[in-house]
Amino acid sequence: MKISSRYLTVFPVIALLLSSLACSFTVNMTEAKIGAPQTFTISETVSGDYPTAKISIEMGAGELDIQGGSEKLVEGEVQYNIPEWKPEIIRDGSNLLIRQGRKENLRIPTKDVVNRWQLRLGSTPIDLDIAAGAYRGTLNLSGVALTRLNVQDGASQAEVRFDQPNPVQMESLRYRTGASEVSLIGLGNASPAFLNFEGGTGSYTLDFSGRLQQDLDASISAGVSSLKIIIPAGTPARVVITGGLNNVQPSGTWRISNNVYETEGEGPKININLNMGVGNLELISQ
Repeated sequence: MKISSRYLTVFPVIALLLSSLACSFTVNMTEAKIGAPQTFTISETVSGDYPTAKISIEMGAGELDIQGGSEKLVEGEVQYNIPEWKPEIIRDGSNLLIRQGRKENLRIPTKDVVNRWQLRLGSTPIDLDIAAGAYRGTLNLSGVALTRLNVQDGASQAEVRFDQPNPVQMESLRYRTGASEVSLIGLGNASPAFLNFEGGTGSYTLDFSGRLQQDLDASISAGVSSLKIIIPAGTPARVVITGGLNNVQPSGTWRISNNVYETEGEGPKININLNMGVGNLELISQ
């Protein structure tokens, strides 16, 4: 199977990281052997009478696409061409772990690698954990009943979308990333009570559009980065900015006092505490 060239750009990141490590110490590593592409099928039904299912997904470098619409708890397939990467599934009551196979001290080639995950989630309320390496992908979680979402990734290019309101009340949404390009779209529809976003050196967009079901308290931190925060018109919001020498570019209607930016409106309120290093901040009310 031939993988699109736009997805292959994530794999040189692995080579760069390995080169950096080699400067510090020497590790005997075996070159991974690329074989014929294989397909691992996932088809997991709801197990037991549990109000919430916990799904954990662990993968390395590659592609990750997740959406809703499954009639099961989770289904989909993983395509891979490194035998050691064959996924495994572990179930324990309401807990489901889907993880990529692993082998210590395995040197990964920088081209012709296939590791593509395509998953669909069902209608059961889900506590979702995602741990990924350098990857590209879209997490379209529109309408998925998420009680909690926790994402940790490396050097990624990812978009997380909430185009429809969350059917259940979300407790928290946490996203931790590195030198990445990440967009969170429709955070109002996700409507977590608490949002924590941690970014390194990268480009990030946090769009709070959608229908808030409750007040949203957000803690956002970023290093030397470009950050865009979008607040929908008519939504009350308060943004308090601390940190380094930031270039703040407000757009729309804001009431500004020192490092506090506020908008007026009715309904649930968005409270954001933002700590940012040297970078550029676009603060948009639209």
